[in-house]
Amino acid sequence: MAVFQLLSVFGPAIAGIFSMWIGVKQLFMVSTAMLFLSFITIFSIPSDLIQNIITIGESDFKSRINSVTKGIHLLFGNKILRFSLSMEFVAAIAGALVLVNSVALVKNTMQLDDSHYGLIMAFFGLGGAITAFLLGSLDKSKSRSLSLISGALLISVSVSFANFVSFNGLVVLWILAGIGQTLADLPSETLIGENINVKDQANVYGSHFAFSHLWWFIAYPVAGFLGNTFPDRSFLYGGIMSLFLTVAAILIFKKPFRRRRES
Repeated sequence: MAVFQLLSVFGPAIAGIFSMWIGVKQLFMVSTAMLFLSFITIFSIPSDLIQNIITIGESDFKSRINSVTKGIHLLFGNKILRFSLSMEFVAAIAGALVLVNSVALVKNTMQLDDSHYGLIMAFFGLGGAITAFLLGSLDKSKSRSLSLISGALLISVSVSFANFVSFNGLVVLWILAGIGQTLADLPSETLIGENINVKDQANVYGSHFAFSHLWWFIAYPVAGFLGNTFPDRSFLYGGIMSLFLTVAAILIFKKPFRRRRES
């Protein structure tokens, strides 16, 4: 799971570099080809092996359902993890704005080419990648609240100003947004390891994986809607939404475990 999180940090930087090299349209074509290649790889698995996996799954279906239910219960039953997951939702909303609407901002609003789009996405990934390597020494508190809150606020504020800056300003904002994305996303893995018993961690990691993907499943349509409905203010409105969600999460989730710690 931690490897997946790191790949999600490096992904925008790699995509940005490739888009500078081959262009945005060609990048989507390459991505499509890689997707079909993955389908071919999956379908090449021997049918006997797949049938064996299905048989094992059916015989143990009830226990798997119990494991999933237990993982969800433990994930949302822990106040620290609940707060961390809420900050991930904020980061997903703001991050989806970067990933979905940057191309329109650079190419349509700023009237720049693919190389400029690739450059800002590379800087977005760069900010996140550097922070990923330094995160362990930045916040060692039990709840990682400093990292989570500062990350959510940083990416929210950064995207809010994207509609009003030049390209050079956008580069700075996207570096800050990448830093915020990592600060808000990565601590969850460590928090699960520190707050959940070893025997239950696999269930909780699986539940976290599912819900973190659900956040992006929600965030992408929101970013697309804002980009189509408010093309000149999509980042502003999305940033305001992210800031509102950050404040709401702090008021709902942060105060209870602060009181518990003080008591």
